[in-house]
Amino acid sequence: MSRILFLMLASLVLCTSQAMADTLKISVIGAGNVGGTLGTQWVKAGHSVMFSSRHPEELTDLIKTAGPNAQAGSVGDAAAWGDVIVLSVPYGAMPVLAEQLKGKLDGKVVFSTSNPFSGRDADVGRKALEVGVALADRQYLPGVHLVRAFNAIGYAAMKDQAGKDKAIPIFADDAQAREMGARLVRDAGFTPVVFPLARANEGLPGGPLSGIWTETELKRKVGL
Repeated sequence: MSRILFLMLASLVLCTSQAMADTLKISVIGAGNVGGTLGTQWVKAGHSVMFSSRHPEELTDLIKTAGPNAQAGSVGDAAAWGDVIVLSVPYGAMPVLAEQLKGKLDGKVVFSTSNPFSGRDADVGRKALEVGVALADRQYLPGVHLVRAFNAIGYAAMKDQAGKDKAIPIFADDAQAREMGARLVRDAGFTPVVFPLARANEGLPGGPLSGIWTETELKRKVGL
């Protein structure tokens, strides 16, 4: 084998290995409009995605739409499989989900798009809004690296505004959560702007960090 051919093959192997290393296994728990939209965008960005719900057998159409790197599974399957766990469920389901996932997510990054609403989510939603959604998340999901994002735009905007230089606030404290959260936001087609978890309520619908903005506009709103 010539030296040039050897170097070309070595370079190809290196590039392939790097691409594989850059690929995430993303578990989306809650495959409705938001989870389905984001998961599909992550598949198109090159990641492998497992969509999960209480009825994974009903996700056939979503899997076909998302592409060949998508699959369906149970909530338990998703918790075990993913490098990062995306929660996109009605907040009222959090107590039951937390019990179901107890001890299964320790040490993992959990990326939550789930929002509490006092009407829809009854006492669970009201309490989360009162104490702060990030604190409520931590009570339900101890031992995880928590990041919150995509909390104040609808799924249609997630599709239509991707790739148009729009910014999404992400809320995280530790480095692992910040880095993974920023990566998922970028791979969905948006620019991440990082805030501490203590400000997560500001990113809920109607909050000062809600809406669709450029990075400059979003930073100007908060004096950055």
